[in-house]
Amino acid sequence: MATTVKVNTYTYATSHVATNLIRSLKQLVVGCGMDASRLVGSWQTLERGVAAWLRSQHLERLILEIYDPRTDRLAKRFDFDIDYSYHPAGNGDLWLDADTVAYALAKAGTVPSRCSYRIVADTRLGAPDVDGWTSTTLRTTDHLRRRSVGASVGGGDLGASLNYWK
Repeated sequence: MATTVKVNTYTYATSHVATNLIRSLKQLVVGCGMDASRLVGSWQTLERGVAAWLRSQHLERLILEIYDPRTDRLAKRFDFDIDYSYHPAGNGDLWLDADTVAYALAKAGTVPSRCSYRIVADTRLGAPDVDGWTSTTLRTTDHLRRRSVGASVGGGDLGASLNYWK
C-alpha cells in the first residue's frame, strides 16, 4: 500500500513574499535616507493588502514612489514586478536576496533630503477591496529611465523582480 502526501505551499509562499516585499520596501526607504516610521506604522495594512492580492493573483506590481512634495515631481521609483509562474517546477523553497535591494540602491543614486514617499499596489481589474487601501494615480515617469536589477524574493511559483527608475 502506498501513501501520498501533498502540501499546499501557496499560502506560505504568499505570506513569505508579502512580508519580504514590505521588508525590502523598508530597506529601500531607509537606504534612501528617509524616515521609515510611516511605513512601519502601516505595516499590517500593507501586509494585509499585498498578501490578499498575491493570494488572488491580482497584484501586478508593488511600487515605491519617491517624490519632491513641493513640486509633486517623481525623483526615483522602485518597482517589484510580480511573477505568478516564476518557478512552476520549484520545490517550495522560500528565499530573499537582500543584496538585490542593496545593489538597486547603489545604482539608483542619492535622493534629495526633502523627498517623501508612498507605496502603491498596481492591481488587475477585479482585485478584492482591502481596508486601508484606496485608488490612486501614479506619478509620471516620463523624465526617468527604468532599469532591471533581477529577482529579489520568491517562494514556489511566486517571485518578484526589482526595477528602479532614475
